[in-house]
Amino acid sequence: MILKPPTQTPFVALRFGELALEAGIPAGVLNIVPGDAEAGEALIAHPAVGKISFTGGDIVAKAVMRTAAEHLKPVALELGGKSANLIFADADLDLAAAMAASCSLIPLAGQGCVLPTRVYAHGAIFDEFVERVRTNAESYKLGDPLDRSTVIGPVISEAAAQRIIGVIDRAKAESGGQLVTGGRRGQGGLAAGSFVEPTVFAGVAHDSHLAREEVFGPVLSIIRFDDDADAVAMANDSRFGLGAYLHTRDLSRAHRVAAQLQAGCVAVNGMLPMAANQPFGGVKQSGFGREGGRPGLEEFMQIKQVVLHLR
Repeated sequence: MILKPPTQTPFVALRFGELALEAGIPAGVLNIVPGDAEAGEALIAHPAVGKISFTGGDIVAKAVMRTAAEHLKPVALELGGKSANLIFADADLDLAAAMAASCSLIPLAGQGCVLPTRVYAHGAIFDEFVERVRTNAESYKLGDPLDRSTVIGPVISEAAAQRIIGVIDRAKAESGGQLVTGGRRGQGGLAAGSFVEPTVFAGVAHDSHLAREEVFGPVLSIIRFDDDADAVAMANDSRFGLGAYLHTRDLSRAHRVAAQLQAGCVAVNGMLPMAANQPFGGVKQSGFGREGGRPGLEEFMQIKQVVLHLR
């Protein structure tokens, strides 16, 4: 197995390789190869590489597929997402608001493909839900990740921070929704770093850029709905299909809506458990193939037929 980490984060993978050796995995079984796009393309094209598994964005994924196609190599893709989170009128609002805020803004400073960053809240509870999300978001301390009191750290780079602020500024200019909290770079001593405040927009238009494109940062969009069918239709009206979430006390509704949502993974009244035995992956432009569990192992296996004629 050859693992090529992103150019921005090579050291975690190198440390993982060291731990693998310490754990007793024989040298040469797991190989860590840091490098840029040229290194990745060379790995894809190399005749000794029989299967490509790529995690990243759809633009690079298309380049990976083009190179793999020239060599007729199978590919598995785990790509981006804009996961919908449906909050029905009968939901436990304490749980739903805390989960909506924390699971979209805190993990990796919002830089997660399966985070529930596109929330649809029923009109009957919309205002109360937004207020609870705001309260949660404003309680999260932005700061140095080595400080134990910090809840949200910086994004990956200065370029990422500028891109995220650009998305926020565009939403403000287009009146794509009401800015509830956040929306700025880190203030004071954080101004020199790649910090973005946890940001919440409410009353977001379903067809706006903010609601449809992956931000990959601590930015949450909240959209109103008044009918179950409309909520499902809007949730499915996306080029992405990695994860989906819903909050309801109605078990019948939970089963019905989960079956209707076009996503590779669906969680009810909580976050997806990222366990090693759990098949994980998406549909549509969130990719294809699965990681984890038996399907994840089968991605790297081939079926061979052997016929033995005894005489």
